[in-house]
Amino acid sequence: MPSELPIDTLSNPLPETVFRRKNNALFKKLVRKTHFNFKEIEALAVIHRKITQTLGPITRSVFRDIWHSSFDYTENIRHLFIDRLFSALDKKNILQIYDFMHTNKLKKEHIFPSMRGCLIKLQTDEDSDESMKDLIDLLMKKIDVDRDGGITEEEFHTTVKDRNPLLLECIGPVFPSREARRAFLSTFTDRLGRF
Repeated sequence: MPSELPIDTLSNPLPETVFRRKNNALFKKLVRKTHFNFKEIEALAVIHRKITQTLGPITRSVFRDIWHSSFDYTENIRHLFIDRLFSALDKKNILQIYDFMHTNKLKKEHIFPSMRGCLIKLQTDEDSDESMKDLIDLLMKKIDVDRDGGITEEEFHTTVKDRNPLLLECIGPVFPSREARRAFLSTFTDRLGRF
């Protein structure tokens, strides 16, 4: 019997223990560079190892399957962003998910497709597209600081960080739901409110 318990108790503990000991120095290095503690890094590494052993390298299609099953990305709006999210996670820039034209600047006509379906139609006499355009105008007034008709990365970052963090997903849902996030976090940490 190994001296330490495996993270995944459903499979053979020996390969996992070897993997954890072999990568111990890397885990310690990652603890210093990230906001995760040692146990969380170790658990995430084991999860990554299991995914890559089962499904192979994390390609776009594997990433889609993981987000669909693990994070409940089944809604139409969220489903549209999965490929863009895959690209943005590599570059760590949320604005690129919304930037369909790759201009590094969001304009009204670029925002409209992302927000389609976000409003609930309450009255039959109102046009939902017209309401969406009004909402986009309000959004542009709030975020477009220099009033040039486009939202740059700096403007988006400043607005979200300094003014209102709730505007992070103002152009459409990007992150998993609270329930899916908590379910995933509970697989590797007991500090759920920290993330």
